Amino acid sequence: MLMKNTALDLKRYSLTTAILVVKKVETQQTRSAVFAEIKNKNALFRTVDRIYALAGFFFMQPFILFAYMLKCVLSVGPVSDENSNVVTIANFGNERHSIDRILGLLPDAKATYLTLSNRNGFRRNQLSALWRFLKSVPRCWSFIRYLSKSYEFMPACRIASVLAFYIRFDQMLRANPRLKTALVASNYSPEALGLAAAAHESGRNVIYANHAPVPGNSAYVPPVLADCAVFYGEAIFQTYRTRSRCSSEVVLIGQPVETTPMQWREKVSTVGIFLTALTKREALVSLVETIKADAPQTNILIRHHPVSLLETDVSDLIDAYPGINATRDTPLKDDIAACDLVFCGNSGVSMNVLCGGRPAAYLAALDGLPHDYLGFVSDGLQYEVGGWSSSLYEDVRGFYDREEWRSTMQKHDVGYGTCSATITDNARRQLEKWIT
Repeated sequence: MLMKNTALDLKRYSLTTAILVVKKVETQQTRSAVFAEIKNKNALFRTVDRIYALAGFFFMQPFILFAYMLKCVLSVGPVSDENSNVVTIANFGNERHSIDRILGLLPDAKATYLTLSNRNGFRRNQLSALWRFLKSVPRCWSFIRYLSKSYEFMPACRIASVLAFYIRFDQMLRANPRLKTALVASNYSPEALGLAAAAHESGRNVIYANHAPVPGNSAYVPPVLADCAVFYGEAIFQTYRTRSRCSSEVVLIGQPVETTPMQWREKVSTVGIFLTALTKREALVSLVETIKADAPQTNILIRHHPVSLLETDVSDLIDAYPGINATRDTPLKDDIAACDLVFCGNSGVSMNVLCGGRPAAYLAALDGLPHDYLGFVSDGLQYEVGGWSSSLYEDVRGFYDREEWRSTMQKHDVGYGTCSATITDNARRQLEKWIT
């Protein structure tokens, strides 16, 4: 069975390795808390989860997992055109942005962009994918039953989808021999690992480009087993070396945005509060009330987590206080530029804020993730605060104006304050050999 302990090749991706990585990620305590938050905020997910729990009494859970796997197979599209030599998949905007950046460096790369959408299920060429998946079901059924007995609905679906995506991508790669390289921007999502495993097991190359900072203090850091890995800076590479494994040739390229030197104002006119998963609403309310009590003319911009399922209702705050706005889909750089100071919890958006030339104040109470989950505070990258105070802006300025901070920032973003053209040229030379 796929979940049994076997000797693993920890230099390249395989189906077994992909499944084990996703299993480890999706069963972490923090992940379970995120699943609980999604169910709490979304009636549809609560209903489906309840139906799955009840189905266990009728031995129907494996069939529900099978239906979910079928949905995954049919959601992939469009299939490759015959001129492509690179195949890639992205499920979120920041992943797509990272992938576009890499492809922009490679003029010889002709990419097929795969997406996940229910509308792809209506494409005519999905019939062959459906037939091949159905033929594989007898060999997969014991694995599906194992998942239904061992895990709750959401982690079981995520783990099962690795196999579904692998089957789909293996079929696609066999039918398109011109595809030489898979480019992914996640080392833990089922779709990215399914593609990476199918590519490596068919003798193709895999390039990984990180789309966000790596949580250095998380309980588990997934390995990077691509042939080539593109990181923002040395700090991410060292996290993988010390907390996990990285068998890749490493390319350092910096953040995918143009960095701006830290900018300071005479006074704070607009405060940003950028939310992440597991937002603690009581802490958010307390922060807003404190700011408005001390500086009532200060505007507050609340930016929601980009995943709508995790959105926190702040309508009462907007109604109660003037000068409060909430955003989610506006360009991140525009929201950063609109602020003079930004409060963040355990979120990689802190790096975006710092690259955008604005100070990021780390307030641990804003979310339910472990303290300093990303390791930014212990590394000297981010200033930790206990909340708002009238002297906060000057305190933050003293921290970020230090030369030591600029050196730390360059560890996390190799392009910060340096010549981007030289970094880009070096990256291009290293990457070109993996697509030819």
